[in-house]
Amino acid sequence: MTREAWASAEARRIRTVTSTASISAATHCRLDAFLRQQTVLWNAALEERIDCYRKTGKTITAFDQMKSLTVIRGEDGGFRQFNVGPQRSVLRRVDRAFQAFFRRARAGGKPGFPRFKARHRGIRSFDIPDPVIRDGSLRLKGIGRFRLPSVPAGRILQARVVKTPLRVVVQFAVEGEVPDARPSEPVGIDLGVKDRAILSTGETVPAVSIDRRPLRRAQRAVSRARKGSASRRKKVNALRREWERTRMRERNALHRISASIVKSRNRIAIEDLQVSNMMRNPTLARSIAEQQWGRLAEQLVYKAESAGGSVVRVDPKHTSTDCHACGHRQPMPLGVREFACGGCGLVTDRDVNAARNILQRGIALAGWDIGPLGRPGASESVHEPHVAGLPGQDAERCTAD
Repeated sequence: MTREAWASAEARRIRTVTSTASISAATHCRLDAFLRQQTVLWNAALEERIDCYRKTGKTITAFDQMKSLTVIRGEDGGFRQFNVGPQRSVLRRVDRAFQAFFRRARAGGKPGFPRFKARHRGIRSFDIPDPVIRDGSLRLKGIGRFRLPSVPAGRILQARVVKTPLRVVVQFAVEGEVPDARPSEPVGIDLGVKDRAILSTGETVPAVSIDRRPLRRAQRAVSRARKGSASRRKKVNALRREWERTRMRERNALHRISASIVKSRNRIAIEDLQVSNMMRNPTLARSIAEQQWGRLAEQLVYKAESAGGSVVRVDPKHTSTDCHACGHRQPMPLGVREFACGGCGLVTDRDVNAARNILQRGIALAGWDIGPLGRPGASESVHEPHVAGLPGQDAERCTAD
């Protein structure tokens, strides 16, 4: 590949666009029938792989199972009425599940063998390798028409139809040009439970606490219903819808937070936290899960890249115990929220100090250019002794009594 062609490839990026589709009642019924068929196909493919390994000691590939699918389509009109592309997507999904199983087994982790899917908890999505959109609608053989509110700009590489408890959405993988944006001043972000995110500028993002009362009411209704009854199935669906509403509210809140950060700062240093290890704390596990640090970091990564910036993950060790101004290290119990440096006398908020340490490590790791002050994260005076760096009071000089 020539240098010009490589530069052209680097200038293009794949992004995901999600649209809520409008479909008729008949299309809903055919979509449900297709998803049930996908569940049957998953279970059959999984059983075939298990039987083959037990009898021969070898596994079969997705390509072998796709050839078997061609034979099935020639004999069964129920499979032939749908497009073969979405049907093959479930076979690729089975193959990826086995690849992940063997990868985890080789790494010595918990393997997690692929499981059979029940009728009411089966496949809820499928991929369309070459989607064709005409007149603002996506048409699928045997299923129907999916009307879209808007068509994403750019070359559509792949589409995925997902049926949630509340609606049907279509996700597009779109290839487009990367905007030529000017990098902004870098910022460091400390993730916490008291505040969801603390920026090195002193700004904070409040922590979230999910209102679980509607979920508890729906769960109690399910518990009181008789197992196997139609009433219980209705209550289970109501519980699924309530969970979907909760997830959507939290997802939208995360998008607003990440978008507001990237609009002002597109070069970001963030902690590389091992969230799964931190979740072992029985006291803080729920609070940590509600803040969704991992998902916030993922959103910051792709939004900063799309804005012409970057995100670097740094080691969080000693970010709360080191002074960002002089490097002095001192013990900091979790209950102490103010950092009073025993070396240079700096007094600041503990989380703001950690965010500025994260920023300094990110600058050293990524090689970013910093502002004219020579120090990142605040104004000049914040590095002088006896200066408050509390959220909302950044670089404000303390007054003695």
